[in-house]
Amino acid sequence: MKIDENNIFAVLTIGSSILLVVLTLCGLIFVSTSFALGVVAGGLAAMVNCHWLYRILQRAMGLPAQQAVRFAQARYALRLAILALLVSILIIYVKINIFGLLLGLSVLVITIIAVTVYMAALNGG
Repeated sequence: MKIDENNIFAVLTIGSSILLVVLTLCGLIFVSTSFALGVVAGGLAAMVNCHWLYRILQRAMGLPAQQAVRFAQARYALRLAILALLVSILIIYVKINIFGLLLGLSVLVITIIAVTVYMAALNGG
């Protein structure tokens, strides 16, 4: 599959989903159910956060420059606050496995790094 700017978001979404399933199954088999649930919770939070950011940026691109900046900044702060609240609730009240949660939250970053390395290798470094 050729990866370019037209399909990069779909590639990241599919790659992150596959990685999330693999890490969840590995966590379930090799660590514990609690760890696997942490991976799922973190991975879903990261992916929802990424999709939300993507939608915000798409909407901002259609606005005049000054309005777009204020729009994106306000949404960014709101998105960050909601993610922080969610992670806090998961850790404090749900007692989610913190290491699983951190691994899940890293799923998108791992996928971005893998896609970057793949594209760099295809383009000769």
